[in-house]
Amino acid sequence: MKYVSWIWRNTQGIRLNTAVRIVTGTVQVALGLMMVWLSRRFIDETIRTGSARDVTLMCILLVLTVVGGVLLRQVYFLLTTKAGIHQTNTLRLCMFSSLFRRQLYDDKEIHSGDISSRLTKDIEVVSETTTDTLPQMCITGIQLIGAFLLLHYFDRWLAWALLILTPLAILMAKFIGRKLRQMTLDIRQGESRIQMQVQEGMENNAVLRAMGSEEWMTGRLDTMQQQLKGNIMRRTRFTIMIRIILGSAFGLGYLLAFVWGGLQLRNGAITFGIMTSFLQLVGQIQHPVMQLLNLVPQVIHSTASIDRLHELETLETGPDASTLHPTLRGIRFENVNFRYAGGDRQILSAFTHDFRPGTKTALMGETGIGKTTLFRLMLGFIGPQSGSISLYGTDGSTMPAGAETRPDFVSVPQGNTLMSGSIRFNMQVANPDASDNHIKEALHTACADFVMELPDGLDTQLGERGSGLSEGQAQRIAIARGLLRPGSILLLDEISSSLDPETETELYRRLFQAYPGKTMIFITHRTSVTALCDSVLSL
Repeated sequence: MKYVSWIWRNTQGIRLNTAVRIVTGTVQVALGLMMVWLSRRFIDETIRTGSARDVTLMCILLVLTVVGGVLLRQVYFLLTTKAGIHQTNTLRLCMFSSLFRRQLYDDKEIHSGDISSRLTKDIEVVSETTTDTLPQMCITGIQLIGAFLLLHYFDRWLAWALLILTPLAILMAKFIGRKLRQMTLDIRQGESRIQMQVQEGMENNAVLRAMGSEEWMTGRLDTMQQQLKGNIMRRTRFTIMIRIILGSAFGLGYLLAFVWGGLQLRNGAITFGIMTSFLQLVGQIQHPVMQLLNLVPQVIHSTASIDRLHELETLETGPDASTLHPTLRGIRFENVNFRYAGGDRQILSAFTHDFRPGTKTALMGETGIGKTTLFRLMLGFIGPQSGSISLYGTDGSTMPAGAETRPDFVSVPQGNTLMSGSIRFNMQVANPDASDNHIKEALHTACADFVMELPDGLDTQLGERGSGLSEGQAQRIAIARGLLRPGSILLLDEISSSLDPETETELYRRLFQAYPGKTMIFITHRTSVTALCDSVLSL
């Protein structure tokens, strides 16, 4: 039932399209059954006793039936394609947006390679199921019922003899369902592991080559691929075995109809037209059942993908706030205790400190002591186990730190955080409405005036992680991007680590001159930076 609920909730935009396609498919079925009926009359009546006009009229009806079926198939194909594109885009957009509402830095973190696999392969599988497989199952069921009723009209014993195989097929479908779902889940997890391996290999290409680990990493990927191949072949062999059993059963059913019809024809109980209809209708009963047995595994496969997509939704924490609180310029920690989920040590113990409005503070300490954790706590990405963190203003206003106060911060993380695309795009990530003048001011403050000297200026295209720029250039653009945010508290993590001393000094001079009233907190290991600050906090 949970899968039905999930599918219903996530197909809101294609329900009308699906209903129209089911109606279109039903009309196709009706035309197919009409073809059977007209064929019987053409053989038994029109050819034998009809006039030339009757033969012409019957031929016209048969042609219209065939042409109508062809046209309806194309309409169905067009609607299916449209629904598939809409569903894929909607699911991807929904899941992508949910990534920005997930809790960060907890023990439920999912590898980015695994997420990438879910946003491609799993969405593709689910989209195909919801837009094609399920409607086709409905139409196939209607075809089975219609063909059975028409065959029952001709010969009820033969109809029931053929349908008696259906309960067997249902029982087998239930059995294979459990097996196939687990096999499919193993395959999906294997695909995700391969995606993770490839992604990390590309991200750390230079590091791996420098360590001479290329062959070892390639061999590791080959092992994963062989495991995936084994899982896929295991599922394929199981599916082939089931299809052989069911195919043999339905083949015998067709032979039963053929022999039964031949005996009835020999005894004069039926006509040649009815014999022809028998063979046509047997196909229209057995084909839907076989098709349903092929479609059911596809639906089962998709349940594993639905579970993986649903996991992304259930890890949400709610949307971030977008309201700025201009009066909140100070931040106070009181008896804060924190350790990461699954962590082996306490990061903060009864930590208390007041970052007063408008002050410049340098955070120092050895690697892993908790400097970056303080920034994450301020931004509300994580929360303390005890104690309180609050923003306050000189007017006496106060507010707990969290997602609601995140717009009050300007965060510039350590390292290269640029993305592929133009420099303008990278700047607009922080403020999509920023004008060129606003961007130029931020670039100047960050000592990144060199951007305007590039041949394409702001429209200069960057590769992945800002390739095409030096580390120092990329770092200054990242600083400028952060300065486009309107927050009153700046969190700056090793922002000058790739800069030479002269550029570093000029950067801080411009920064302090441009934002004299803003609170600034620096993570740094450089004494040249601490000398510029009002206070130094050593953890």
